[in-house]
Amino acid sequence: MGPALGLREQVVSTGLIDAQRMATFEQEAAEKGCPLDKILVKKNVLSEGQVDALSAMRSGFAYCQLSDFIPKVQNSELLPEDVARRHVMFPLFNIDDQITLVMADPNDLTGVDQARRLTRKEVDICLASRRDILGLIERAYGASKYLQTTSVADELMEVSVDGDIDDESQPVIRLVNDLIDEAIRQQASDIHIEPGDRELRVRIRVDGVLREIAAPPFGLHRALVSRLKVLARLDISQNRAPQDGAISHDCDGKENILRVAILPSIYGEVVVIRILRNESEAITLEELGMPRGVFDRFKGLVSNAHGMILVSGPTGSGKSTTLYAAMKCITSPQKNIIAIEDPVEYRTSSIRQVQVNPEANLTFASGLRSMLRQDPDVIMVGEIRDCETAQIAVQAALTGHLLLSTVHTNDAVSAIARFKDLGVAEYLISSSLLGVLAQRLCRRICPDCKADDAPPAAMLKALGLDPDEMDFKPQKGKGCRRCVGTGYVGRLGLYELFELNERYSELIVRGEPTEVIRRAARKDGMKFLIDDGVDKVRQGVTTIEEIARIAGHN
Repeated sequence: MGPALGLREQVVSTGLIDAQRMATFEQEAAEKGCPLDKILVKKNVLSEGQVDALSAMRSGFAYCQLSDFIPKVQNSELLPEDVARRHVMFPLFNIDDQITLVMADPNDLTGVDQARRLTRKEVDICLASRRDILGLIERAYGASKYLQTTSVADELMEVSVDGDIDDESQPVIRLVNDLIDEAIRQQASDIHIEPGDRELRVRIRVDGVLREIAAPPFGLHRALVSRLKVLARLDISQNRAPQDGAISHDCDGKENILRVAILPSIYGEVVVIRILRNESEAITLEELGMPRGVFDRFKGLVSNAHGMILVSGPTGSGKSTTLYAAMKCITSPQKNIIAIEDPVEYRTSSIRQVQVNPEANLTFASGLRSMLRQDPDVIMVGEIRDCETAQIAVQAALTGHLLLSTVHTNDAVSAIARFKDLGVAEYLISSSLLGVLAQRLCRRICPDCKADDAPPAAMLKALGLDPDEMDFKPQKGKGCRRCVGTGYVGRLGLYELFELNERYSELIVRGEPTEVIRRAARKDGMKFLIDDGVDKVRQGVTTIEEIARIAGHN
């Protein structure tokens, strides 16, 4: 009863609820024989993280929000995986003769004693949520496997300037291959290799979120970068200027194209490797997960013979995937489809693809001009980012071509203002534009560990939901081996479609501001990104937290 009273005093003192309402919850907890903290979470008074933090305060231990730290996954070497899992603990810091052990249960004295005995160090304890610790354990012990084939005791190798290295047993060659293979198998889109003052950090982007994995010793950084330069045919002697190249890498019998970007920093060269996709990975329009109404209308737009269709959203929101799905829908022997991109993300033989090359004066604008002389039916421009490209794109759409492209705007209606900023006249926008599809990517709940969620009431209200009137139960992933402790596997799209009609065209020609056009669209029943996000929470495929993160409410 003591801890419950302590929790009561903590919650009431914060002003989250008054003493009278707290008494009601205490009575309910007593009647159901349920801990008070479970009732408060169920009623959306507290989140699970807040309960953990308050519990830490009562026990006298520091509470650690693991998302605020960059734990060293190499610390997994201090404790066996089975011990870490059994006691839900992980060595967060290792300094001299002391480790900081993050735990879910500070009363697990057996776990503390075992950590002290195995590490032969003094143990300092801090607390974190069970879910966050299990996620860290999954990342730390799972991601270090690619290093197991490369002994850190191996001698550092010198990569020859001409790159004539064929001995696949050499440690750095194996390390590079294993690192890339591991990232591809985890379905990562990017690999980040980042040197610090005295250590090397390696992160991969999975489902749009960076995830740290085990890094090789700092002393291997230069050799690792040199090996990547050799593979990408870059200047191995140059380390003070940015360089870009490409690698063809075979993983499990499948060829992958990697774009390598190297940037000098104060601690050494930073490498980012983009993993591009091939034709077999391009999905269809039906597989994107658009709401039925948006799907039918967007497919109708794509079937037009001429006009301009835009897809808007930030970098990494899946715009290119949507464009290729749209082109796949209309590809036929009777149509000449040409695309210009930077970089070409999907390799396909059914579309003539052009790679932007500024050194050869092949820009989006110059490439688009040349493409118009190739008798195209459909043109795809990777991005419209300057006045010249925008003007040519509009003219192409007005002269009998279907033009597909992307713009960087936060929502669909804002694409109109973007074209105005690029110097395109209002009457040309209204005459050429068929519609704008805005999109985001949200993470999908892991099906293996899906469970009921109790998000904070403030988060629900920020998304326009009334906790007392919700007719559905939000879901979340608790974290498991399949999702590497994150609670998410894969991603799905959120969409809003702004389709032009005579009324909107008139508003555009009159120069009405974006908000006026947006209000008119809302009045006509247009559903926005946040509406689609809430619908997908209702369907149990994503979480309230994820939608709040995308909407910027968390």
